[in-house]
Amino acid sequence: MTLVIYCAGGLGKEIVELARGIGRWDAIVFVDDITDQKEYRGCGVYRFEDIGSFSDSVEFAIANGEPVARKALYEKIKGAGYSMATLISPYTAVLPGAVIGEGCILWDCGISADVKLAENVLVNTRAIIGHDAQVGAHSVISANCFLGGKTALDECVYMSPGSMVKDRISIGEYSIISLGAVVLRNARARSILVGNPARRVGENAEKRVFGMFD
Repeated sequence: MTLVIYCAGGLGKEIVELARGIGRWDAIVFVDDITDQKEYRGCGVYRFEDIGSFSDSVEFAIANGEPVARKALYEKIKGAGYSMATLISPYTAVLPGAVIGEGCILWDCGISADVKLAENVLVNTRAIIGHDAQVGAHSVISANCFLGGKTALDECVYMSPGSMVKDRISIGEYSIISLGAVVLRNARARSILVGNPARRVGENAEKRVFGMFD
């Protein structure tokens, strides 16, 4: 089995090392639609259309931290009939009853009892997700985040490093929770939330995170 990491960038170098630590694959390669590199982190770099020529079976992991890009790449991969790999670091705690969707990537984090992570969710180092929480597809929970019990994140939510969401709070799709924000109230779709306590300062009309504040 070959692991294909989609995107040969900064997150890609982290995911390849996570995958090597897990040690489940016979080979690891990258797919990238932009770079002209032929090798990255000791792995070959290919175009997406090249993967069909592989004789070995393959599964994909998405190395992009932009929720809307994660969604687009996931749909492209699944539309072509490929499977998604689920990567869970050996230092991640997943308690009984938790459901981890396909394509999720979990780094050294805590997933409490009866949590439900939809497909293609990324949870980074030292993040903690409380019991019975639900995280929508393609969402990104960055390092040192806290998601309280029975919270609900919709699709493509981005939690910046150090942000927190109080228990029983709902966050609408494509929302951005900024660095260190503490969310104490429900937020509608596409909210941009900053501060402690967090307040809504705008709308994520373009459905993207990176480059929003350039």
